[in-house]
Amino acid sequence: MSESEDFFGNAKKELEAYIENRILLAKMQVTQKLSHKMASVVVITLLSTLFAFALVFGGIMAAYYLTDLTGSLVKGFGYVAAFFLGLLLIVVLFRKKLATVVVDALIKNLFK
Repeated sequence: MSESEDFFGNAKKELEAYIENRILLAKMQVTQKLSHKMASVVVITLLSTLFAFALVFGGIMAAYYLTDLTGSLVKGFGYVAAFFLGLLLIVVLFRKKLATVVVDALIKNLFK
C-alpha cells in the first residue's frame, strides 16, 4: 500500500503543479494580449489627436489662404466651413457602412 500511496501522492502533487502552471500561463497570455491592446489604444488615441489638430489648423490655414485669394475673410472661412459641412454630410450619408468597417476592424484587431 505504501507504493500506491506514494504514487497517488506524487501524482496529486504533479497535478497541482500542472494546474498552477496552466493558470500562470493563462494569466501571462491574457496580460500579453491586454498590454498589446492597450498599446494599440494609446497609439490610436495619439494619432487621432494629432490628426484632429492637423485638421483644425489646416482648416484655419486654408481659410486664410482662401481669404487672400478671394479678398474676403467671410468668403475664405465660408468656403472652408462649406467643405467641412460637405465632409459631415458624406459621413452622415455613409455612417452605417463606416460603422460596419470600424466594427469589423475592431473585432479583427481584438482576435488578432
